[in-house]
Amino acid sequence: MAGNPKKESTGIVNAAIGALAVVLAILIVWMMNLVSGIQGTARIINYAGLVRGKTQRIVKLEISGQPQDGMIADIDALIDGLRFGSDELSLVRLNNDAFQSKMQELDDYFQALKQEIGRVRAVGSNNTDIIPISETFFGICDDATGLAEAYSQRKATSLSALEKYITADIVVLMLLIGYQLFQALHTAAMNRALQHKVYLDAATGLPNKNKCEELLDDPTPPAPETGVCSFDLNNLRRINNSMGHEAGDAYIRRFAVALRAAMPEEHFVGRTGGDEFLAITHGPDADALQKLLSHVRKQLAEESRQHPDTPLSYAAGFALASDNPDSNMRDLFDLADKNMYINKNPVKREEPAAARRMNYQLLRRLDFQLLKQVNRLHRSFSDCLYCDARLDTYRTIRACESFFLASDGSYTGAVEQIAEEQAAKSERSRVRSALQLDVLQRSLHSAEDTLELQYNAAEESRYSRLTVLPIDWDEAGVLHHFILAFETIRLNADQAIDPKEQLTLYYEQLKQSILENDSYVDALLDMAGTIYTVNLTRDTLERNISPAGKRDSGRALFLDYPLPCSYRDYCDEYRKRVTPATLGSYRTADTSARLLKRFAAGEKHITVEYCVQEDDGAIRWVQKTVLMTQTTMFDPEINAEMPMVTAIILLQDTSQMHARDEQENARLQAAFDEMRIANRTKTEFLSRMSHDIRTPLNGIIGLLQVDETHFDDKALLLENHKKMQISANHLLSLINDVLQMSKLEEGTTVLTHERISLVELTRDIITIIIDRAEEAGIEWEYEKDKSIIPYPYIYGSPLHLRQIFLNIYGNCIKYNRPSGKITTTIDSLGEQDGKCTYRWTISDTGIGMSPDFVDHIFEPFTQEKQDARSYYHGTGLGMTITKELVDRMGGSITVTSQLGVGSTFVITLPFEIAPSPEQTPDAHATPDISIAGCRLLLVEDNALNAEIAQILLTDEGATVTVVTDGKQAVEIVQNNPPDTFDAVLMDVMMPVMNGIDAAKTIRSLNRPDAKTLPIIAMTANAFYEDAQKCLAAGMNAHLAKPLQIKKVKQTIAEWVKNNRTAKKDA
Repeated sequence: MAGNPKKESTGIVNAAIGALAVVLAILIVWMMNLVSGIQGTARIINYAGLVRGKTQRIVKLEISGQPQDGMIADIDALIDGLRFGSDELSLVRLNNDAFQSKMQELDDYFQALKQEIGRVRAVGSNNTDIIPISETFFGICDDATGLAEAYSQRKATSLSALEKYITADIVVLMLLIGYQLFQALHTAAMNRALQHKVYLDAATGLPNKNKCEELLDDPTPPAPETGVCSFDLNNLRRINNSMGHEAGDAYIRRFAVALRAAMPEEHFVGRTGGDEFLAITHGPDADALQKLLSHVRKQLAEESRQHPDTPLSYAAGFALASDNPDSNMRDLFDLADKNMYINKNPVKREEPAAARRMNYQLLRRLDFQLLKQVNRLHRSFSDCLYCDARLDTYRTIRACESFFLASDGSYTGAVEQIAEEQAAKSERSRVRSALQLDVLQRSLHSAEDTLELQYNAAEESRYSRLTVLPIDWDEAGVLHHFILAFETIRLNADQAIDPKEQLTLYYEQLKQSILENDSYVDALLDMAGTIYTVNLTRDTLERNISPAGKRDSGRALFLDYPLPCSYRDYCDEYRKRVTPATLGSYRTADTSARLLKRFAAGEKHITVEYCVQEDDGAIRWVQKTVLMTQTTMFDPEINAEMPMVTAIILLQDTSQMHARDEQENARLQAAFDEMRIANRTKTEFLSRMSHDIRTPLNGIIGLLQVDETHFDDKALLLENHKKMQISANHLLSLINDVLQMSKLEEGTTVLTHERISLVELTRDIITIIIDRAEEAGIEWEYEKDKSIIPYPYIYGSPLHLRQIFLNIYGNCIKYNRPSGKITTTIDSLGEQDGKCTYRWTISDTGIGMSPDFVDHIFEPFTQEKQDARSYYHGTGLGMTITKELVDRMGGSITVTSQLGVGSTFVITLPFEIAPSPEQTPDAHATPDISIAGCRLLLVEDNALNAEIAQILLTDEGATVTVVTDGKQAVEIVQNNPPDTFDAVLMDVMMPVMNGIDAAKTIRSLNRPDAKTLPIIAMTANAFYEDAQKCLAAGMNAHLAKPLQIKKVKQTIAEWVKNNRTAKKDA
């Protein structure tokens, strides 16, 4: 699965920031070494001049007969210090062959000069060569001074170039940090947009149901001048069914835009869902609000003139807080909604023309026109086919439940099926012949040429009649389209038409016309959980229909009631299940009387929604859709036709829809809250990181600027370089803390299992900490007598143990006060099953912490005060890292503190007991760390890092060959004889081929030194797991950047020596 590009980009930028920070730290360390060398060179120049001056004085005094043995001894000491360095004189040895050669020559001449001084004392200056020798000596002094000055100038040039690299690194680092801040601001803007979307209806641009519900659920009593208006848009479902949902959406958008434009800006307008809208006014009284709604109606009527086919039709109602003083916003909305429904019938009566247009649009346009022609015959056609004589096809435009034709679309096939299945055997040939296309085309030339074909049906108790109605002809006058209509008439015992059969046919036609006029086939089949039919004129609930697959859900929607029955009685019984909160909505369409009243007002399609309570107490949402139509039916009781209003009522369980809406809203809100928290955390993190990185960088840049203007003030330079060293170390510590925290959060930190001496570990920690404590003027107390260690050797991860205690001691020192105190005790809590448990109690007399802060001390970026980061130079990650590491080790850490008194940390850790190691005789031997003469292959893609390493290693006497990627390293090893290189210094992250793959490839080469050539990783990937990857690839050691030259020399010397020893032994 592909990763998120934005996350990958952020990771790359973060990695670049880390790499640049590491490079910056390396450059600063290198620069301080250069400055230190320049300072040493300056002293050498001064003392070289002093040697010359003192020697001149000695010669003058000796010639005048004044011996100067003391000054001669001083000159010896100065020359010796210039050659080999002197701590007493603060002189360092200058690693320059020309200068050292000149100093050797100077020393030799000074010895000759001393001999001549002895002769001067014995025979006088006139009988000696003291003057020529001294002149030569002075010339050598001048040459030595010149060499030292040239060396210093080269160092100064390097320093100037290095300052440019540092400046470039800082500029790029600032740009990347600025980019991250920009990304954070961009993300915040996107989150604000998301929040806007949570409350915005995408279809209309108005506030959505979430916002409306929030306003209506406000517990604050509304102001007396507050008004609530409810709007219900008419005809939406009809438009959706006849013209498609896109047209319905456009209808909603038109109403929303027009309503918002008609209402003053200071009033709220929102969409509560579907075709319902809400307006909240502030200020208008009843009369003013009536005028405002009249103005809205005029504006919407004006807009409707541009859309004569779909004029905006709606009902509105309002309620005022001043008229209902004890009502909240929800109560006002319910009252407004009730008034809106009262207003709905007058609205319909006011818009009869618009309603008729909408009814026509709800018909299938072509089928409606066709069926109009069929209905002109005033016959009870049960099924109708629309046929194409040119293409020999048909489609059904009316069909009863027992429609028998196969839906293959072939007219010829339909004729064959009619003849075989509907006609009596004796009639089949006649029917088949009469319906042939060529016969019809010869017979039907005008609209009046209607063809009727009556024949005996296959059943003796009925006969059938087919009617052919021509529709249109092509340009040549040949019949193109026509309608084939079916009638089946049952006969009674007297062979007369049965009145009941006629009524049934009328009723079938009635129900069929409902489907034709409103295109509700899909609604009947797909939407409803149950369907029932009602004769509203007779107030009779006739039958209940549950679509296939929905019988179980349909039972829950429909009462178990004997049918047929009084629809009013049924509604009275059903009303008991409706919840009080939705009873008003249900009663708007519950009885025959109400439905007939609304039908008379022009409404033929009504939809309401309410809740019912099941026997088990469960609440279920139900949507009720009523489809009404009127037709003239034959009544055998009065032996006459009469108008009859009937309805098909569809019930749909919408509980899941409501639940999904609520779940989706909750999910969106939770996602938004989570994103907002994550964004705030990221912004805070970037803000802190920017501040923490800028602080030491600002100090370093400022000190560099000071140095440029005070280059001759050596004391100030030295002091500034110490401060820069502190800032650089803090910057590196910050980066390490962030990377360590990242590893812990990802769960990729690996704890090692090494044998540890608790005594040595304690001594190492004290060695590191005690100097810092003494510099801060803090007393260190380690209660050795109480700190008994019964199990001195354990298994654990020494690096991470050291980090735990250094973090805690660092806090104890950082937040202590002058003359404060730090006390440590260690207790053994016993041994069980080869494991022991130790408890460390570390107390300080520092500034202490508040109880609220103690509760959050282990959370990332937490500090007691907002300005603590600037004052105490901390990242706020130290205690979080400590807690994560202690938890990973299976231990616990607690802290108690009191403001102004101090804090106490208690760390409890379990360990596996380790056996005592055997003593080695050369354990304390000083290793040989000289790398002079070593031939090294340096693999580094960063030119600056390669240049730094090459200079440092060359200064130590090594010969360095540099390549820029792993592939070049493999090729140069492969193309040179064995033992060309004593060791390979390998970076890991490089283009073309990385260090891991390069090491594996070198180890796989078919050559004698492939397995033995020392390969040492030198990389900024500084964690344990990074080192393990390098070792697993065949490397011998791992050095983390920024590099310490002493550690580098020691590692190279050790592996080169081991390799050479192994070859000798072989």
